[in-house]
Amino acid sequence: MDNNNRLSFPSSILEEGSEKKTVVTRFRSESDAPRRLLNHRHSRPLSLIRSEMEGKPLNRPRTDSTLKSLLSLKNRGHVQVTRPIYNHVEFDELHGNDANTERRPTLQTVQTMVQAGCGCSADCAKKFFWNRVPCLGIMKSYKWKEWLSGDLIAGLTVGIMQLPQGMAYALLANLPPIYGLYVSFFPALIYFIFGTSRHINVGTFAVICLMVGEVVERNTVDFKPSTSNTASNNPMLVNFGNMTGSQNVTYNNITGNPNGEIDIKPSSEEILFKVGIATGVALFTGLWQLVMGACRFGFVTIYLGDPLVSGFTTGAAVHVLTSQIKYIFGIKIQRFSGILKIPKTYKEIFMHIGETNPAAVITAAICILMLVVVKEVINPKVKPKIKAPVPIELIVVVLGTIVSYFGKFETEFNVLTVGDIPTGIPAPQIPGGGNLGNFGIIIDSFAIAVVAFAISVSMGKLLAEKQNLVIKPNQELIAFGFANVFGSFFNCFPCCASLSRSLVQENVGGKTQLASVLSCILILIVLLALGPLFESLPNAVLASIILVALKGMFMQFKELKRLWSICKYDFAIWLITWLAVVLLGVDLGLAIGVGFSLLTVVFRTQRPAVNLFGRVPHTDIYRSINQYKSAREITGIKIINFMSALYYANAEHFRSKVYSLSEANPLKIKAARMKMEKKNEMKIKEQIKNGEVDMKEIKLMNGHKSKEPEQNHLLDVEKATSSKSIPLTRRQSSSSQCHLHHIIIDCSLMGYIDSVGVKVFSKVIKEYKDIGVIVFLSNIRGGVREMLDRSGFYDNIPREILYITTHDAVLAALHKRDLKLKSEVEIDARSHQLTSITDDVLISDSESPPDTPLVLRASSLSSKRSPLVRECDRNRDSLMTQETDSITQVPLVMEEDQGSLSVFEEADV
Repeated sequence: MDNNNRLSFPSSILEEGSEKKTVVTRFRSESDAPRRLLNHRHSRPLSLIRSEMEGKPLNRPRTDSTLKSLLSLKNRGHVQVTRPIYNHVEFDELHGNDANTERRPTLQTVQTMVQAGCGCSADCAKKFFWNRVPCLGIMKSYKWKEWLSGDLIAGLTVGIMQLPQGMAYALLANLPPIYGLYVSFFPALIYFIFGTSRHINVGTFAVICLMVGEVVERNTVDFKPSTSNTASNNPMLVNFGNMTGSQNVTYNNITGNPNGEIDIKPSSEEILFKVGIATGVALFTGLWQLVMGACRFGFVTIYLGDPLVSGFTTGAAVHVLTSQIKYIFGIKIQRFSGILKIPKTYKEIFMHIGETNPAAVITAAICILMLVVVKEVINPKVKPKIKAPVPIELIVVVLGTIVSYFGKFETEFNVLTVGDIPTGIPAPQIPGGGNLGNFGIIIDSFAIAVVAFAISVSMGKLLAEKQNLVIKPNQELIAFGFANVFGSFFNCFPCCASLSRSLVQENVGGKTQLASVLSCILILIVLLALGPLFESLPNAVLASIILVALKGMFMQFKELKRLWSICKYDFAIWLITWLAVVLLGVDLGLAIGVGFSLLTVVFRTQRPAVNLFGRVPHTDIYRSINQYKSAREITGIKIINFMSALYYANAEHFRSKVYSLSEANPLKIKAARMKMEKKNEMKIKEQIKNGEVDMKEIKLMNGHKSKEPEQNHLLDVEKATSSKSIPLTRRQSSSSQCHLHHIIIDCSLMGYIDSVGVKVFSKVIKEYKDIGVIVFLSNIRGGVREMLDRSGFYDNIPREILYITTHDAVLAALHKRDLKLKSEVEIDARSHQLTSITDDVLISDSESPPDTPLVLRASSLSSKRSPLVRECDRNRDSLMTQETDSITQVPLVMEEDQGSLSVFEEADV
């Protein structure tokens, strides 16, 4: 190589300590073109710095950030690559790709997996046991001196919170408050043994309690009490599952209301029926979770994205708020279930708003005020000092119970209270109460199982990441499954991790689930001895605790603004899920939310973005010409980037976008060709009939046939007719409507392709081949290549169209175009007549009339030059004002316009 063709940079660019001195090679002579093509050589980003140092204009204005970027670039390492142009066939042969090795049969693969999973040994059994009972490993490594004090404080703090919340959330499940304490006790002990999260607190949670309440209420609508247990004026004997501490409990059957109406409490038979429904739901929820855990379906939560969960919980919060209004106002309203439950309930509330109990409203207002003031004002100031929040819920419950007892709220002001609370631990009994055959309960339990697991695992992962710990989703399924199945035998409804209590347990210093065990001890004391002390607690107090706890859920409305600015699809998922939950119910709303969320995935891939790429000057980088102003298209090549998998839903979109972005629709071009040929044939026949054209001349022209019949037909028409009678211009020639010769499809984001996508690929390549345009595929992934191989894609299409990178494909396209032009251009030096045998170049000789249209494409690689071509070369040299550090192909387009010739240089940069 001539030394004149090598450029170096100013010494100021190369700072001291920079050992990677990069010299960029420039090819200025035509003899260097083959070397350029065979050796893929480029350098960046020193070329950009060189342009800046030499004062050459950039494509973007120089700003402070641009100058800072330029100054930082010169101190970096630089890239200089010299290698051959690779297609995938050559690359695989050279580097030994084994992707095309023989695939193992599916049955053999399954057998291998089963044998590996079912193999048993002493070490395997030991590992299995320790993985299934994580508490053994946690307690084995327990640091008693460092962790015990934190777990003790966390256990007491969370236990104090759990008492009022458990009692309050039981109302959401349409059950007496005592059942909330059962859920806070039994499942937490089982989770301590099998759970992997060290910080979540298992028990009652508003959303799950609400979903259970929906199932209970829906199945209680048609409940009919037996005649022997109808309401009477006498006290009724109620058996709550044969309590071990206090076998029989009395519920007063009749209370009054302000208007003198009789308000009948649920009978013992109805309560037991509701408990049977709730325990049946707990049993099936646990079984669903055990099955999913055994099948390793811990990934199922990925289908419940953050926008969906946020919209769902906010919609559920509306249901929770609506269910507590009757306790806040002390009114009795009709129960509704199913679709449009919320609007019907509010209509009923406004119809009975005149029956409001002032004592209940005042009690609720005072409790809400106390809760808000302490949580929003006092706790933020006190919590850093005492490392625990003020247990305001327990304080409100105790004060409310005391005031109600001494003020005789139930008898004097007709305020609805908790009533009799049994003491002791319930004896185990078969759950379901004869409702285990209800198919609707089984289906509802699946939704509860998935939602409870998703909420619990999300909370567990959040807290585990803060402590650099890891939880196992599949083991979490098993843990919650055992907790729900075991709890269902002790009158428990489904459990879930509590967000608020889990955060408190972690913030006050809890290290392990031993804190939950200490909370259970506190609850056990209440169950065995202190329960009857809360019999005078007004339901309005519990409703106030629930309403204040909903603040965090309603604050999720703020996410709508953020989601709208980030992603419209996520905004739609949130809004649709919320509306569906509010209007159609919790269970049906969740199903619609999940379905719509999955549908948005189809929407996003059905019409994905398809970009036209251009080359960034002085680099091998290709980016969208709409996003990067410096990116430039390469003449004769269209680079199209498809930003999705190619499958049946977006195959036609892919095809139409390729046609539109390439500005060469092969179907329209072929249709125009057929129309032109038919028109010319009719014109020739008419001229022959009129004697304007000699048949001997046409026969003589047909004696010089080329290899392609369509091209010969165009030559015959052009030679046999005068330019005045049939003006064939470049625009009219279907095969030369544009100078496009290659299309490169960038498949870097195409992670998957199905049989329909393969068929569209083949169709697009074939259709462009028919009009003389070659299609290359670049950056294609291994899975896509494997699918192409299995589907017979290479039966009619060569494997050589697949290239490693887009830059390889571009260089190969330019190289092939050079060789094609060189082989197809024939120059007659004596007559200075240029003859082309391609289908996109029309023939014109020197004897044609001056107004004959002329389209000429020439290659600078031709060894012989006519005067006309030499003139083109001189014009080309005068237009070359910018150097490039990679291949620059300069095809020439000469068009005759009213007797004058104009030369256009079409280069990539």
